[in-house]
Amino acid sequence: MDLFYYYFSDIEGQTPRENEHNAGRFIIEHAGKNFYNIKNTEIEIINGKPKYKYSNTQFSISHKGNIAVVLFDKNPVGVDIEKLQNRDFEAIAKRMNFKLKNHTPEEFYTCWTLYEAEYKLQTTAKSRYTFNFDKEYIISAVTSEQAEIEKILKIYEIKQDGIISLK
Repeated sequence: MDLFYYYFSDIEGQTPRENEHNAGRFIIEHAGKNFYNIKNTEIEIINGKPKYKYSNTQFSISHKGNIAVVLFDKNPVGVDIEKLQNRDFEAIAKRMNFKLKNHTPEEFYTCWTLYEAEYKLQTTAKSRYTFNFDKEYIISAVTSEQAEIEKILKIYEIKQDGIISLK
């Protein structure tokens, strides 16, 4: 299981949503071609979930601010990233039916990112892993298979020049 991340700059004339979309697509295309040797990285949408049209490699995309992440695996996966920030955790947790004990940003965003990652998985998550990333983010990764995600997950950065490096 591999997680690629990419810090991107906004492109003038594009909306934040377009910038996020393009950053996710950059990872999917770049990692697909240069890491997984997928010659044609064309994407199709099936039941609202993007997938490679000509490869069985599975992926899930998330972004927050100017960072995009894509989780890849041979099995279906889901990923979500959120920036740690103060909010009305109690009110949101009540509305979302999250069972929080301490109402801390870490606890809230763990629940939130797991919820989002499982939604993106579109099936039952048998394995879950949540971790702090670059001090200000929480990432949750889920898969439909039994796995010790924390032991098998490799994290790679893609730089603006396309260089991929293991974190």
